Amino acid sequence: MRNLATPLLALALTLTVAHAQTPGASNKTIRDDRMGTGVHFQQGDNPNWRDYDLDKIMPLLADSGIAWLRNAIYWGQVEKNRGVYSIPQASLRWIERANAAGLKISITFNGGNKLYADHFDPDAYAKAAAWVAKTLQGKIHAMEILNEPYQKSYAGYYKGTWNGIEKDGSVSSWVGKYVKLINTAAPAIKAANPDIKVTGLGSVAPVNFRQIAMGIVPEVDGIADHPYSYRLVPELVPWAAQPTILKRDGIATADEKGTFASQIRMYREQSRKYNGPKEIWLTEWGWATHQEAKASDMNAGFTESAQAKYILRRYVESIGLGCARSFQYDFRDDGDDPYNAEHNWGLLRRDYTPKPSWYAVQRLARSLDNATPDFSKKIEVEFFPVRGRNDVHPFTWDGARLATPGSIKSYPFTTRDGATKIFLWSAERADGDTKPRLCDIEITPALPEGFTASFYNIFEDKTETYPVETKKGRSMIKLVSIHDSPICLSIPVSVNPDK
Repeated sequence: MRNLATPLLALALTLTVAHAQTPGASNKTIRDDRMGTGVHFQQGDNPNWRDYDLDKIMPLLADSGIAWLRNAIYWGQVEKNRGVYSIPQASLRWIERANAAGLKISITFNGGNKLYADHFDPDAYAKAAAWVAKTLQGKIHAMEILNEPYQKSYAGYYKGTWNGIEKDGSVSSWVGKYVKLINTAAPAIKAANPDIKVTGLGSVAPVNFRQIAMGIVPEVDGIADHPYSYRLVPELVPWAAQPTILKRDGIATADEKGTFASQIRMYREQSRKYNGPKEIWLTEWGWATHQEAKASDMNAGFTESAQAKYILRRYVESIGLGCARSFQYDFRDDGDDPYNAEHNWGLLRRDYTPKPSWYAVQRLARSLDNATPDFSKKIEVEFFPVRGRNDVHPFTWDGARLATPGSIKSYPFTTRDGATKIFLWSAERADGDTKPRLCDIEITPALPEGFTASFYNIFEDKTETYPVETKKGRSMIKLVSIHDSPICLSIPVSVNPDK
């Protein structure tokens, strides 16, 4: 219900500016244990992934507010002779530095091994992965079974298609082969290191859904997913259940609008139906800041401010939906080519200078501070925007029309001391040419008389305060600026209407 019997007193708006913590500052960094990022330290054959300075990058990681790092160790580097294993010294160095900084580590045990007739021999892979898990016990905290098996390195090795569907409509053989691989490796890893989290799948959603239906052993703790939005806003993924997508993939993995929230819900439903993994780990997603120079580029080149806003929105929504971990990709730009998306995903530029997203992520971690998503609906929040933000130019992806929602998103959290934080934003294209939309917000049950609502704008590092009118069990906050990045309304435990 919206209408109040009496009008709100004249709006009194106060603006205060908070203080950002700069890299290397002495302030105690608050890390959120759900937030992760990808790094490339001594990984594979890419020379750009071997060009890093731990003395420069590790303090920036430690101060970022991010709790987890995700990096690969390659099977072929661990086992160069059959049955003889060793961890590369370069890997041990960065692991030691991350441990010293108090950061948690998820290792992707990646790649095949040419020592075996089947380069991805399940038994041989399982033995090597178990040895790594045992050897690094207490130093690594999660292990992911391969990175993006739908790519040429795995699906291509078995001559299959990226989405697991062949021209004749049959399921590619690699889809089932990966299920055998993970179902062989996970029990071996857990036997060697019971405390480690095992995650996997990590292909495109249609493949992951099919593999869940094939049956995943209980030793797999979490579904790994990489929900890139490519050219879309964070609230959308290009898997809308529209005719062209359904014809291409043969399975629905999101609603007709392609909403990210619907895909998380459907993952849970699919996994529950087939007794699959209980957790969801989003181990890669992000927005690149390159300049598009090719019409065929899958990824849009976003401004640095838009990148920061979208990263904030994805972190909040994924954590608010209850995902166990959420890893932005990646921490530092991977190259110097301004026209190459793969070189420009970072929170840091190539020269280690922070983009706006680094500061924004740090402030988000401080704002969340490991608060728990609140699914109780003990506080009901309704929004009454002055105007809508409809998308008049929906994007077309493989024939599916995907319209930016333009809705107001809201996720409540409960802090460790019982207070409530509500994160909200306008799900529109970032950095548009219009001012933030205005919205009346109604809260039930009512807040106490005299309470002042404070909204912290994480991206801008500013706080706006508004008076609250309370009447007949409801509170109204009028003409609140709803930005294109999350703002946080804090309701202290002393005035929490649930207390």
